[in-house]
Amino acid sequence: MLKRLLWKEWRENQWKLGFCAGVSLAFTALLFRLRIFPDLQNAFIISLIQMIVVPVVFALDLFSGEMSNRTIHLLFKLPVPRWKIFFAKYLVAAAGLVLTFLITSAAMELLARGRETWLGMLILANSLPGLCALLLMTWFCLFGCQSRSEAGSLVAIFGVMTGWAIVMLWSRLCEVEWVMPLTPYTLAYASLAVGDYDFAWANWLDGMNWAQILLSQIVTASIVLSLACYRFVKVRRYL
Repeated sequence: MLKRLLWKEWRENQWKLGFCAGVSLAFTALLFRLRIFPDLQNAFIISLIQMIVVPVVFALDLFSGEMSNRTIHLLFKLPVPRWKIFFAKYLVAAAGLVLTFLITSAAMELLARGRETWLGMLILANSLPGLCALLLMTWFCLFGCQSRSEAGSLVAIFGVMTGWAIVMLWSRLCEVEWVMPLTPYTLAYASLAVGDYDFAWANWLDGMNWAQILLSQIVTASIVLSLACYRFVKVRRYL
């Protein structure tokens, strides 16, 4: 039954992968052919746009689509635990998001051909915002798993993005260092360290413990995903 759920979600989300990958490839080809900026800066621009757009595309109707179409009750009547339904949806969306970033990273390396960076640098620079996008989508699931419309999901998405941006800005301005490893955007800023960007506001990257950051993000994401699954399992008003 789980395989059927995964196949169902994959068929429903194929267009999202095609759309995100197609637009990303076109934008990547345009920037790397024109070469208005150095390759590493182009990679950072593309990754930043992907980090904002791709998780929104995959998470917008991940749960609200079933609610608004009134098909969620059909899923709940299947002889399968609700937590499996939740993880089938999440895993397919996460796989599509990861594939989008991997396809874009491979395209960057093929177009750059090592002319300005060492082999693999663009993949690394793109993978860190990709991890940030995955974490943002996980937070979207927590607040949007009970949304009954795409508008409610959009509000949740906007709240997560702006909320973490405010938290990170506050922690930076007030020098509350223990908050920094908990913010998803920290991983995106790590791509600045990959390129050795000389930004005054990014100097704090040099003294950060990346093992602590990754551990904090894994633990936080696990807790958030568990809470999101619990909220989805407890859905009552789905008709």
